[in-house]
Amino acid sequence: MTNASELIDATPSAALLIESIRDIGYSIETAISDLIDNSISANANNIYINLNDDDVENIFLEIVDDGHGMNRNELIKAMTIGAKDPRIIRDKDDLGRFGLGLKTASFSQCRKLTVESNFNDEINSFTWDLDLVREKNNWVVIDNKKDNLAPGTKIIWEKIDRADFKLSKINTNSILKNIDNHLGLVFHRFLEGINLKSEKLKIFINGSEVEPINPFNEESNATLKSAVSTFKYNNSNIYVQYFILPHEDMVTMEEWKKFEMDGGYIKNQGCYVYRCNRLIVSSTWFGIMPKLATTKLCRAKIDIGNDIDSDWKIDIKKSTAYPPKSIKNFLSELIINNIESKGRNVVNKRTQELIKDKDMKLWVPIRTKRKITYKINRKHPLVKKLLNNKENLLILKLLENSIPYQEIYGEMCDNSATVIGWLEEDKNVLNDVKQLIEIFRSDNVPEEIIKSEVEYILIRSGIQFNEESFLEILK
Repeated sequence: MTNASELIDATPSAALLIESIRDIGYSIETAISDLIDNSISANANNIYINLNDDDVENIFLEIVDDGHGMNRNELIKAMTIGAKDPRIIRDKDDLGRFGLGLKTASFSQCRKLTVESNFNDEINSFTWDLDLVREKNNWVVIDNKKDNLAPGTKIIWEKIDRADFKLSKINTNSILKNIDNHLGLVFHRFLEGINLKSEKLKIFINGSEVEPINPFNEESNATLKSAVSTFKYNNSNIYVQYFILPHEDMVTMEEWKKFEMDGGYIKNQGCYVYRCNRLIVSSTWFGIMPKLATTKLCRAKIDIGNDIDSDWKIDIKKSTAYPPKSIKNFLSELIINNIESKGRNVVNKRTQELIKDKDMKLWVPIRTKRKITYKINRKHPLVKKLLNNKENLLILKLLENSIPYQEIYGEMCDNSATVIGWLEEDKNVLNDVKQLIEIFRSDNVPEEIIKSEVEYILIRSGIQFNEESFLEILK
């Protein structure tokens, strides 16, 4: 047993520790998300995020909800750092984790935090002022007098010194847009309505409603959806379902752009992990496979409960997670055996199905062990005409051996551009296509094959066309 004389008081300095707490690593988006969690746990139906300035142009941000609020003791506990044991069993729908989010998220962005709450007409208000904490070197909050507040809770950030908010600056709109997109993705299930019985959550940013961003395009008939797989981990169930999003040719340009999301398809492929219906991490394969252009349409959603947080290594910010070994092994088998191959098929199939006649394929792959190259098809009707001249054969070989494979692969992987077949103006492409049609017909190529060839060329050129314009070209 340790004697009292052997114990040394190691109470940390409030002034110093409070500054360290500020640097846990929140972004403005993850910080606000942490506060939204509390509003959802309080059964709020409406959440209002407002960025304003006072009479002397000091920026402040408010987050107001219509949840059930907190009484005085509950609010004091909420304002206390380390007031909740993260090891206790939580309600299955509780979005909290360590009981630190309100403070750590807020301190990461501002030096003054006020929380006001109305619970059954009992109104209380407390303020953390980090400058006061430094001055007193003590864990003190200000007890405010508040007489008027609508039912629910209001959080106020003042002395905002981390986010670059200036109401007169253009980049503030960009910051707010990023917050809007982040909340739309992280809370999309709540914004959509988790089920038919639940009321849809509404979030407003400066009066504009946040729209849900569902990354799986589940409503499209062209999306491939697997059955839900269940993995038993300890006493908890893990649910996994994968989706192969539609090829670009199978959806409208608007739909393609919508589900591309910020950063593009290659970046946003991967697993999306939901904890109690709230997105924790997105677009990662957890090191199981690399992000390739051929798997860019593959996405998987994983649902976990809040009873295995430590196993998944979920952090205070609720923005990182990593599966335990047994779950990762299960995901590896599912991804490698199903998702990867099906995703590759969708990306490649559209091109393959347009040209069914092998002789009409202009490029053919030549594979030897782990090497692959592409050769121009000598049986193609147009190529046959060229080969009547031996000089043209030499030119073809030069073209085949100078394809910039690495450059093309690099462009596709960093998603900085869409690689298309032809880069001329639409008018020139259409004229060239019509000349090709005349050549095919002069060689008695069947009309069905001509139709497939023309459709393939138009798609590769990036031209948007409908059935009417397509038939006009074939005339």
